[in-house]
Amino acid sequence: MARLLRAPFQLRRLVTPFPSLLYRRRYSTQVGPESFVPGHNTPATTTVTPEIDPPSRNQTPESSKTAGEWTSFRMEETALRVTTTGSKFSVIRYPVLRDACKCPQCVDVHSKQRNFRTSDIDPFIRARELKWDGESLQVTWDNDIPDLGRDHVSTFTLDQLLTPSEHHRRVDGFSNRGRQLWGKERMQAQQHWITFEEYMQDGKPFARAMRELARVGLLFVKDIPDSREMVEKIGQRMGPIRNTFYGSSWDVRKVPEAKNVAYTSQFLGFHMDLMYMNEPPGFQLLHCLRNSCEGGESLFADTFKVANDMFTSSRTEYETLAETWLNYEYLHKDHAYSNSWPVFETQKLRHGKRPIVHVNYSPPFQAPLGYLKRKSPGEIKAKLAALKSFAHRLEEEKNIFELKLKPGECVIFENRRIVHARRQFNTAEGERWLAGTYVDEDAVISRWRTLRAQDPTTWKTGDLGSSELEDPNKQ
Repeated sequence: MARLLRAPFQLRRLVTPFPSLLYRRRYSTQVGPESFVPGHNTPATTTVTPEIDPPSRNQTPESSKTAGEWTSFRMEETALRVTTTGSKFSVIRYPVLRDACKCPQCVDVHSKQRNFRTSDIDPFIRARELKWDGESLQVTWDNDIPDLGRDHVSTFTLDQLLTPSEHHRRVDGFSNRGRQLWGKERMQAQQHWITFEEYMQDGKPFARAMRELARVGLLFVKDIPDSREMVEKIGQRMGPIRNTFYGSSWDVRKVPEAKNVAYTSQFLGFHMDLMYMNEPPGFQLLHCLRNSCEGGESLFADTFKVANDMFTSSRTEYETLAETWLNYEYLHKDHAYSNSWPVFETQKLRHGKRPIVHVNYSPPFQAPLGYLKRKSPGEIKAKLAALKSFAHRLEEEKNIFELKLKPGECVIFENRRIVHARRQFNTAEGERWLAGTYVDEDAVISRWRTLRAQDPTTWKTGDLGSSELEDPNKQ
């Protein structure tokens, strides 16, 4: 349910007594649809009818919450008010509450698809009766969808009523993943490795590996068989492979007259892949098959950590990059792609904060700025200064984790968080060959959700290094 801001309501009762008083007196709802239902301190079969007797204060709370906490539910003119210990509350408009019903009449039990349209809901729908059974709240309706009849009941758990869903698209993908920001020192000490055998099997090692990928955006697999096909098998454990004009997988090795700087032996600076597409891939995999030449070390940096540093030490620069769009392009005979992205892709929340969702940064594939010609000299100066500051911070030694992948090792990283680079290498002696593939963000987040549902305890550990910057829904 969306957590709405406190707002005045036109109630038919003039005054609502403080909750503690309602426990000590008889309370009538005969004059209108404003009712108070004690929550955790109520018997399991309490129902709001024209007249109810409040429970004793000595009753044991019936809730997953700790003892001593309580929750109340009250029907107001246009919304349900849920109040908990400490005067925390959620006000849910009746059409929004009704739209969230997932009973078997509203959502098919097999396909999990809806049997009604949002437009079927009467905008003036109202709750007729509330019933708390100790674990969930049952709601019957006035002016419900006609085909369902007056006996239709919507059931909601307390968590459903109290958990905001106005950012539903991101609820499990971002706010609950416990991001941990990192620099060189931390990654050198705490990089996460998993064997290929463990990775390819369902079990706690794989679940823990996915949890770490969710948190730090970087994961390593080792002891991989010497086969070009392995990179796709590794990727498919997270979700369907993302097919692009490079193919379902591709090779990173030096080729003559390369159409991509990655296919040369020269230094390749920090970047993200495929920024010129409408949906850049969420995750990239690079499996090392050969790496015997001098040079060719891989470098990684956490752009979320750098963005967080700017957020705390140079807020103006952070806000500037949230408003600075860069153009990207890939223009060749057989392929022509172009797109634009803000450097810091953020969510604008009602409380004024702008938590980060993605970072979009790939200098080798930038197109001309173009739109900046309409900006004032001062605006252009501010944007370029902020961009220079970001690039400088990324390239500070304290933010760079470096290693040289060995044959049989694979790195997996979050493409729109972790920038990667490569040092120059010399193929006069030896060979460097990596195989790569992509998996979309939606597919990987889906995998995380199912793994967490199967084994919640594996995901319930400390939330080290997270911040409101990259955790928009943190309570």
